Amino acid sequence: MPSTPNSFMTSLASLLNLALTVYMWLVIIRAVISWVNPNPYNPVVQFLGRITDPALNQIRRIFPLTLGGLDFSPVILILLLVFANDFVVFSLNWLAHGRPASGLAPIFIISLIRLTQGVLFAFLVIIIVRAVLSWISPDPYNPLVRLVYGATEPVLYPLRRRLPLVHRGYDLAPLALGLAVYLAIYVLGWAQGAVSLALP
Repeated sequence: MPSTPNSFMTSLASLLNLALTVYMWLVIIRAVISWVNPNPYNPVVQFLGRITDPALNQIRRIFPLTLGGLDFSPVILILLLVFANDFVVFSLNWLAHGRPASGLAPIFIISLIRLTQGVLFAFLVIIIVRAVLSWISPDPYNPLVRLVYGATEPVLYPLRRRLPLVHRGYDLAPLALGLAVYLAIYVLGWAQGAVSLALP
């Protein structure tokens, strides 16, 4: 007979899920408005800065990552929030139903796999965009083009050096990299299923 869920822990999981989701959207809004050079004295801009800047500044110190002149600290913070939401909320719901704490390690691994899959899927989309852009000779000074090339070229360049991936003038490196990323996503999906079976 299934045990009665712990109402306090399920409520706590719901509250944390709401809090992390709201904060994640605040970070997203903060990142989007920063691209349009908003009025720094606007009350909304100041509020978003007070809420998000402490975490973003900490991430910039630990991971000083910029591509194409764009600050990627909001992206890193969003990924951390997604992972925290996935792992913490799932773990609280797991324990609330009377399941053993030994299941938290597999839950951590599953959450990490899901996050990695999400990052790889986003990278796969960028690779596809890169391949499409290579057919239309875009403006190399466009911020989006610089972002796409900055995110993919560090991987594509050594790939071209090691493998003959140019055929009749066509660069096949994005295709090869895209297939490799897709395969990695598939393997991670299989690994997630295997870890799920190990849950007590």
